Amino acid sequence: MVAVLGATACAKPAPAPADLDGLARFLFDRWHPPDEDPAISDAELADALGKIHDVLGGDTLSEPVKGTMANLTQAELDAVALSGHDPNTPQGMYIADIVHCTLEQIEEITLTPDQLSLYPEAYAAYSRVYVEGTPAYHPRWATTYTSAENALITNQFTATVQSGLRQVPDLGPELSPHGRGLVSRIFLPEPATFEHEGAELTDDFQVETFTERAPGELVHFYGLWRYMRLGILGDSYDSLFIDQTTQALIDWDEKTDELCAE
Repeated sequence: MVAVLGATACAKPAPAPADLDGLARFLFDRWHPPDEDPAISDAELADALGKIHDVLGGDTLSEPVKGTMANLTQAELDAVALSGHDPNTPQGMYIADIVHCTLEQIEEITLTPDQLSLYPEAYAAYSRVYVEGTPAYHPRWATTYTSAENALITNQFTATVQSGLRQVPDLGPELSPHGRGLVSRIFLPEPATFEHEGAELTDDFQVETFTERAPGELVHFYGLWRYMRLGILGDSYDSLFIDQTTQALIDWDEKTDELCAE
C-alpha cells in the first residue's frame, strides 16, 4: 500500500463501494480514467475486485447466479463520453459463474482477434481494430460484428463497440486478497443497425471481472446494462428477455470452459 501511494502523493484511491450495484458501476467508471496515474486506478480496481469476489461468495460459489442490477448513473455515461444518453434507459442484469481457466488463458482468448473462430454461435461476422499506442497491460480495440441467426432472433444486427481489457496487478494481501485480476469493459457508442424494421439496440454497457479462487478456477462476474427491443419478442425490461440474455452469458462461460480445456 505504501509503495502504491508513495508515487501518487497528491491523490489517493477512492474506496470501492460494498454493494454489487455500486461495485459494478465503480468498475465500469474507473476502468480507464483519462489523464490519471494508473497506480491510483490499479489500487481502486484491486479493491473492487476483492470486494466483488466476496459479495458474490466467490470462494463457495458452485452454481451460476443471475439477476438484475440497478440503473447506471451519469458518472458511467460521462466516463465513456456518452453524456447525452439517459442512464435510466438500459436494464441492468448480471451473472456470476465459475470458469475453469487460468487468467492467462482468459487473456489469450479475449485478445484473439478472430473471435468468430472461437465463438461461431455468437457471430455471423467479426472484425477488430486495435487502438494504437495502448499499453500491453491495458489494450483497447473497436469491434464491428454481425449477430448470428438463431431460432429466437432472426432479425440480425450489426454493431460497433469499443472494448478493452485491463490487467490489475497483485498489490499485496491487503489490497489484492485474491491476487491479480482482469477487468474488461465494452460500450456501444452508436445504435446497432438491424436487417429489418421493428427492432433496436440503442444502449449496451458491459463490465466483466475475473479473480482466481484456486488454480484453474476463476470467479467470473459479467454485468451489463442494455436496452434492446425485438418486436413481438419484447424488450430488455421483460423478465423473459432478461432470463434469456443472462442464460446466454452462462452458455458463453460453458463455451469458454471448453476452449480452456482444449
